[in-house]
Amino acid sequence: MHTTKSDSRLASASEIREIVGPVDDEVIARIMDIGPTIEDVRRACDWLRADEPPLRNLESSSGRKAEEVFEILDDESPDFDASGRPG
Repeated sequence: MHTTKSDSRLASASEIREIVGPVDDEVIARIMDIGPTIEDVRRACDWLRADEPPLRNLESSSGRKAEEVFEILDDESPDFDASGRPG
């Protein structure tokens, strides 16, 4: 995935929705409380969409905020459809 300088900015509510798809306002608020960057949110979504177990191993990751976003999304939207959007 190609990253840009904007990936290191804190993610806004609209950017989080654009990345993760339709989720409740409460979920967005919980994610924003963490203060993740755009890249953190993208990384969390990549982990949710991963089919292979090694890719879902968060211990090998480098970003705690991405892990926290992953945990929120996994708890709130555990079933993702083929497009990677919450089902």
